[in-house]
Amino acid sequence: MEIKDKENGAKFVMHIPCEECQSKDNAALYSDNSTYCFGCEAYGHGDDSIRVPAQKLNRALLTGTYSALKARGITEATCRKFDYQVGMDGNRPVQIANYQDENGQVVAQKIRDQDKNFKILGDGKSVGLFGQHLWSGGRMIIVAEGEIDTLSISQAQGNKFPIVGLPLGAQGGKKALLKAWDYLLQYESIVLVFDQDEAGRKAALDCAEALPVGRVKIAKLPMKDANECLKAGLEKEIINAVFRAKDWRPDGIISSDSLLEEMKKPTPGIDVSYPFPKLNEMTRGIRTGLVTICAGTGTGKSTFIKEIAYHLHMSGHPCGMLMFEESNAITMKSMVGIHLDKNIVTDSWRATEDEIEAAYYDFRGDSEVHLFEDGGVTAVDIVVNRIQYMVKCLGCKYIFLDPISVLVASATGQVADERRFIDQVTITLRNLVQELDICLFIVSHLKRPSGKGHEDGGKVSLSEIRGSSGIAMLSDQCIGLNRSEETPSDDSREIWLLKNRFTGEVGPADNLMYFRETGRLLVNDTPDRF
Repeated sequence: MEIKDKENGAKFVMHIPCEECQSKDNAALYSDNSTYCFGCEAYGHGDDSIRVPAQKLNRALLTGTYSALKARGITEATCRKFDYQVGMDGNRPVQIANYQDENGQVVAQKIRDQDKNFKILGDGKSVGLFGQHLWSGGRMIIVAEGEIDTLSISQAQGNKFPIVGLPLGAQGGKKALLKAWDYLLQYESIVLVFDQDEAGRKAALDCAEALPVGRVKIAKLPMKDANECLKAGLEKEIINAVFRAKDWRPDGIISSDSLLEEMKKPTPGIDVSYPFPKLNEMTRGIRTGLVTICAGTGTGKSTFIKEIAYHLHMSGHPCGMLMFEESNAITMKSMVGIHLDKNIVTDSWRATEDEIEAAYYDFRGDSEVHLFEDGGVTAVDIVVNRIQYMVKCLGCKYIFLDPISVLVASATGQVADERRFIDQVTITLRNLVQELDICLFIVSHLKRPSGKGHEDGGKVSLSEIRGSSGIAMLSDQCIGLNRSEETPSDDSREIWLLKNRFTGEVGPADNLMYFRETGRLLVNDTPDRF
């Protein structure tokens, strides 16, 4: 694209990215530091320290006359109302949108030629909303996407009601509305009437986000834009679109009326059961959500979640496992050992290579267990990305992350407040669970208790979850593992349900026993230690 020097003498310097539409090189930078984007028409005035006087910027303002825009179906009276003129720019016929300040003085002009080329004359930095000088508060104001649509909507309703237009089109709409924030607060409601194409609908939502909540409405036109409606004789439809515009609500805010049909459906049943009968009874099974597993050091948290993962896998549910404290080979050896009912991690002699290979293929069956090869990289965004891949591409609905403290440790030295960072990580994981509709099991270490230590039989509590109370608050279930108070050094364990959002039932669940020969953590049928 050949860019000419500006008529005020400023030289074209280079193509640059546009901050408004994010294009790579649609904007031109001039020697007076002003910019103009030939894609979205955004205009940047440049550095005030080298500001060119208004009378010299892009020459003097043009002088035009009022005339009907016959091709647009717009009358002379409407043009006169908004100070929209036609004139000549050199030897080219142009349309002139005059922008006035609060004193009624024309401070800038937006010039449009027959090839739809635009430029700003005068003090572009002072440009407000087109037509803003005409109105000063009331029950409702309409915001159109540009000058022509502003004229079209105004003419359809007899030029009686407040309406303004965006000076640089939809792409620069949000910035223009923020600039006019105080002015728009004078109106009880703000109706956005933008183009009905994808760009216009997106711009309407972006602009709505920038305006006072509770005052914004978005209109839907029967044709692409307001001027097409006017030319088609649909003035009544334009008015109806304005007065039937729907209230805009921020994302996440819905009306109770929209929930009636959903409310009448029965509460979903158990997605899948736990391999522990009492825990399963208390929780009513494994559901989508965030489940935290916590226990003291060496109590068997990793063994516990592997039993759950094995149960899920054998029930036909693909699992993803992010086991940061051991290699993937050890994780798979543990899972195959569970399948063999032999502890081949610590006692390799319990099974031959052929037995291990046969058990591996039998365990794998028709579905894989998917593991995360971290390569020493455990940044939160990387882990989130890999979980998304496991879910969306590999079909995993159940994810195991052991332990969450690794994500915090990876950011050591980069965060000023570790507790706050843990909260942020937990919120990220909670949002991920809701976004993907999955069950995410996370393992959390515990803080050292003030009384008896966990390794000596001290009971687990929510307040002891390491780092932050955010983990407990955001989890749907918190499951603790206790050692025996009487014989803490033996291999008995007790499941204690610390939090249960679905049923509210908490307290002691199954008694377990770790069997060293098999490496299994199973229900103890003859408990006598708790």
